[in-house]
Amino acid sequence: MVRFFRVSILSGLCSVAVGLLFSCSSSVREVDYVALQADKSIEQFSDSTFFGNVSCLIGYGDDIYVSDKKRCQIFRLDTALNLLATIGSQGHGPQELGYMAYFSIDRDTLFVGDQTKLRILRFAPDGSFLESEDPDKTLPLNYRFGVKDNHIYYESPKYIEDGNSLVDYDRGASELKNKPFGRVENFGYPIKNMQQNQRDVHLYGDRIVVVPMSIPAIEIYDRNTLELIRSVDISEVPVVWDMYQKMTSNREILENPNMAYMIFLDSYLHDDRLYIAVSIYSDDRLDHSVLLEFDLSKGGAEWVRQYDFPEWTDRICVTDDYIYGYVPRYSSIKRYPKPKTTDR
Repeated sequence: MVRFFRVSILSGLCSVAVGLLFSCSSSVREVDYVALQADKSIEQFSDSTFFGNVSCLIGYGDDIYVSDKKRCQIFRLDTALNLLATIGSQGHGPQELGYMAYFSIDRDTLFVGDQTKLRILRFAPDGSFLESEDPDKTLPLNYRFGVKDNHIYYESPKYIEDGNSLVDYDRGASELKNKPFGRVENFGYPIKNMQQNQRDVHLYGDRIVVVPMSIPAIEIYDRNTLELIRSVDISEVPVVWDMYQKMTSNREILENPNMAYMIFLDSYLHDDRLYIAVSIYSDDRLDHSVLLEFDLSKGGAEWVRQYDFPEWTDRICVTDDYIYGYVPRYSSIKRYPKPKTTDR
């Protein structure tokens, strides 16, 4: 069951915020607020083992794929969270993973990034091993990455000092396989620049949609030219502004060149909607998470909805009917029905 209500938000440059009321300079738009309640969850497998540390969820076809970096495996679940297949295992062999967190799916193939061996392992949805690729010895795949038409788009710290945060890796090219691109924010120190310029990458038609994990913005690039089309400031969203202020006012982080912060937990692209997860604090204590929904259909990124999780949920994916989230406190994957709306 879900409960949602709609409030009017004055979008534009805001000077004062009190609750949900803003003093702004442009037009009024409506935003839905949804309170989520789980109707299904999985905490334990049939062999009495549990999730260790879930790092990535992806909905593909009729199933949900979940990577567990502690177990170094990917689990394929149906929409009711029943286990269908286990993909990969940890080890030193050509079909095994050293350490993995993120993966991507393209044309019925799972591309799994091995962070230890800096390579890609490819699997079929039934778990069968297809091939191991050793692209360039420098492919970290530490955040969400996209695969399309023989290209892999991902964030990389390798080119930060040169002013690029992203890479287009052409798996089919004989030369110039790596093309660096993407904006870089200067945070004053080398380690901060590397850590606070990390980005999730999503593919949306002929666009690359990028979520900088420490910057309140959504970047949209042309997939053919790799040029930045626009950067959308999302600091007007109250929870984003609150988290950004909380992080940037922390003197311990700001004054220590070896400390960094992030304002976003995870992001996900489904159809023409981008979803970004943000932590919510109450009295300086971590309380729960929210999921922000942005409409990409008009060429930008318009905030249209906010989903409130009942617990702190740090990994998410979204399908037509459900939102799935990983709750670290209970080491569980939970399913939340989405409300039926008339704007889609």
